[in-house]
Amino acid sequence: MKHANRVLTVLIFVFLYIPMAVLIVASFNTGKDITNFDGFTFGQYLELFKDQKLLNLLANSLIISSLATGIATVFGTVAAVGIYNLNPKLRKVAMSLTNIPMTNPDIVTGVSLSLLFVFVGTKMLGQRESLTFWTLLIAHITFNLPYVVLNVMPKLHQMDSSLVDAAMDLGCTPLQSFFKVTLHEIMPGIITGAIMAFTMSLDDFVISYFVTGMGFTTLPVEIYSYVKKPIQPKIYAMFTLLFALIFVLMVVMNILQLRGEENKKKNRSAVSESRGMRTFKRVVAVAVCAALVLAVGGFIVFARMGGGEDQVTINVYNWGQYIADGSDDSLDIIAEFERRYPNIKVNYQTYDSNETMYSKLVNGGITVDVIIPSDYMIARMRQEGMLLELDFDNIPNYQYIDETFRNTAYDPENKYSVPYTWGTVGIIYNGKYVDEEDVTGWELLWNEKYAGKILMFDNSRDAFGITQYMLGYDVNTTDPVELQHCADKLAEQKPVLQQYVMDQIFSTMQNEEAWIAPYYAGDYLTMAEENPDLCFYLPEHQGFNLFIDAMCIPTCAQEKEAAETFINFLCDPEISAANMEWVCYSTPISEAKQYLDPEVAESEVSYPAAEKLLKATSYSFLNPETTRLVEELFMTVRNSQ
Repeated sequence: MKHANRVLTVLIFVFLYIPMAVLIVASFNTGKDITNFDGFTFGQYLELFKDQKLLNLLANSLIISSLATGIATVFGTVAAVGIYNLNPKLRKVAMSLTNIPMTNPDIVTGVSLSLLFVFVGTKMLGQRESLTFWTLLIAHITFNLPYVVLNVMPKLHQMDSSLVDAAMDLGCTPLQSFFKVTLHEIMPGIITGAIMAFTMSLDDFVISYFVTGMGFTTLPVEIYSYVKKPIQPKIYAMFTLLFALIFVLMVVMNILQLRGEENKKKNRSAVSESRGMRTFKRVVAVAVCAALVLAVGGFIVFARMGGGEDQVTINVYNWGQYIADGSDDSLDIIAEFERRYPNIKVNYQTYDSNETMYSKLVNGGITVDVIIPSDYMIARMRQEGMLLELDFDNIPNYQYIDETFRNTAYDPENKYSVPYTWGTVGIIYNGKYVDEEDVTGWELLWNEKYAGKILMFDNSRDAFGITQYMLGYDVNTTDPVELQHCADKLAEQKPVLQQYVMDQIFSTMQNEEAWIAPYYAGDYLTMAEENPDLCFYLPEHQGFNLFIDAMCIPTCAQEKEAAETFINFLCDPEISAANMEWVCYSTPISEAKQYLDPEVAESEVSYPAAEKLLKATSYSFLNPETTRLVEELFMTVRNSQ
């Protein structure tokens, strides 16, 4: 039995630490493919320290984590002592309340905190921007507090209460006895709680995602937007360094605690404390103080950033990985803009769907100067009075936008938007596993032959659009009967589906975990770079979606003229070409094609023939009642067994 327990224990630790081992090995790999080790190198670490953007994001995370940990440790320790001194019944109630934030789903905590901050900021304080650095800090302190309390409480129970009484008998005040006796006895719990709070804060994504405003983003929130492109090895290097830091700290703490316990058993506890734990406590105390000083200093530097008095800052809100960032030898678009216009600084953040962007703007949580929504969302925001009219005198490069992308249904008078990219929706399939004779149309997504290897859009508009093309309905229909037929068709598909996805499609299709999926042409090109067996098909005989994402200025904008300067910059043909080379979507500027790689400019995927595009249709904004019905029908099908 002992051998079985040991084997099981070893297997558990192997299971826990193999992912980290893979990450560490990948950080020293000369190649980008983690499945093949091409050679040993420190190059990824050198690249990491050259990437100012990643280092800034890491600094942001360390600032938030250090400040939140320090504040939560102080208040958590005080709270634990207060709870400990309650009568048993009240203590039990208080501990139950303390446990609730830990057991509550992160998404519920994040949404509730976001609603609270927005309500207080906009309704009670009248602020235009209610989600800021401070709301992010408060959120981190909030979820860190229970971890400190739960680590300090056991040490309070283990402490000999007579020591406090003896100190007070010798003349100490209650406050003096706390610092001279209680704090000394519970210090291991405080340190453990602080370390746990720091690690929880450092890697938090869900709660941070909902309470993050413009201008200050943590590393986990930014990394979330990296799913469309292969993760760069320098990010593995950064994660390895963070893991090593936490691992060493935990090992040292546990070794010293074990030595202290062993020495106490040998009646040498005083020596143990002086040589072991006391030294460690002093080191940790100094380290925590230094971290807090650096964090506060870093924040002061951050708060004072922005250049001279004439420099303005614009907040740009865009889809994840939807602008060239300098990786893979691409042009860093934002850096180039700031170089050409040194009086304008860009705060750039991302969203994962039109609905996320719309929700944050409607709730009033953020102030944004440039957004890049899709066609139907532009129509909705225009109808709801959420967009400002553009001054095209500040956007002379609009002349390069092709006539095909002007006077669109979502902006018929060309007042509110400037096209950024366009593309089509088709079927991506793996040629190794899918027979060509089966690729005849949208019905491939219902083919039982490939059951368990088929993916579907995890958004109602695209999912219903596919069934509408199959059934011969208008993709902008508002007929409830037709919409119910579409829902029934999606229900027929459910038994053959592997899962509903959005950006998860990248890893799933590239790794051949799935073989068939509907998705956007530009993203197919990104996936095909990693897996050449992937193919793209447009069901032109049934019809398909043509979408346009365009640049707009919302009514909450603070720097409209600077925002128009940024839009104008992106319409420069050379800049557009450099941008689209990395983004892999299609440019609405024909003159930009001369700067593109000929293979890209002539690609039938990026730029289908005119006769094919005649079969394409675009989504229009549906009225609120129809939108609600489509969403309800889709969720009913999606969540059905």
